[in-house]
Amino acid sequence: METMQIQLPNELAQRIRQEIPTHDALNRIVAEAMQFWLVKRREKKSDKEKALHALKQAGLIVSSERQHAMAEALLGTLSRRTTTTDLARVRASLSKLKVPLSEEILVMRGEP
Repeated sequence: METMQIQLPNELAQRIRQEIPTHDALNRIVAEAMQFWLVKRREKKSDKEKALHALKQAGLIVSSERQHAMAEALLGTLSRRTTTTDLARVRASLSKLKVPLSEEILVMRGEP
């Protein structure tokens, strides 16, 4: 067996000493509690994995590689739609502003 040390709040340590008569009993109780915790933790991980698997099967979760591929496809489509004339029109509109765009937006909103 391996020995481990734990730190407990004083009040809890005192209550444990009152309730548990020997170190062997304390060791058994702590071992059982840790075993129980590990089982619960494993169950939670298993539940999480099952849920993720179900979401993937339903197509609600995609891998990062698939997300990246979809983003690239969308960006490619958008960049093909934007022509140099569109960019020139936007630049021309911005150059007509007498104040920075942020100030123009505040004026349009009616903010001071």
